[in-house]
Amino acid sequence: MRKIILLPIFLLIVVGTNAQIFTVFGQGVGYIYVGPKAGATFSTISNYSDMFPGVKTANRVGYQFGGVAEFGFTEKFSIQTELLFYSRGMKFTDVDGGIKMNYIGIPILAKYAFKAFGLTKIYAIAGTFNDVRTKGEWYDPAGTSELGSGFRKYDWGFSFGCGAEYPTDYGIFGLDLRYNLGLTDLHDDAGDNTKTKSRSFGVALTYKYDLTKLLPKNRKKEKQ
Repeated sequence: MRKIILLPIFLLIVVGTNAQIFTVFGQGVGYIYVGPKAGATFSTISNYSDMFPGVKTANRVGYQFGGVAEFGFTEKFSIQTELLFYSRGMKFTDVDGGIKMNYIGIPILAKYAFKAFGLTKIYAIAGTFNDVRTKGEWYDPAGTSELGSGFRKYDWGFSFGCGAEYPTDYGIFGLDLRYNLGLTDLHDDAGDNTKTKSRSFGVALTYKYDLTKLLPKNRKKEKQ
């Protein structure tokens, strides 16, 4: 997990001092955009009712916020990574309670974009998410309690979605729709064959800047 977290930071350091990511026949190719991301999540845990018969569950509304870094190779194809803080879990429908889990996540995604509706860019995005739980608790009318050792702290799975972006004078405004399909059995119980996995849908707004234009030396060139 440490290597996954350090990867986007390393890439930012390596490419952040140049206007392009790499060169082909002496010509700069590629681009890099960075910016904030914030929105909401709607999540649940699959098969939980099978593990605990009689318990009815529903989606829990949570939050997500963090940063985005997009490394483009052509106008259509890019690699996007993010550093996100968000909450997931589920709620019970028969009582005022549920499970709340906070995560740090590092999605690594491939992105394909095409133009539509004038200047707006529509894109499809897919890849993996890699999450580490920082906090987890049960909650009900009687109070809250920490999740026990029976819940895994690491979650991994596939992430895919779509979105739209619109360029402005100062950056790129975007709307992102994402679905995360967890593949990790969250409930670590060797004696139970039921697999409980995360399922979440996210809606977020992004605003990305051309990193090269934010560098002091390039800002001076623009003023000149």
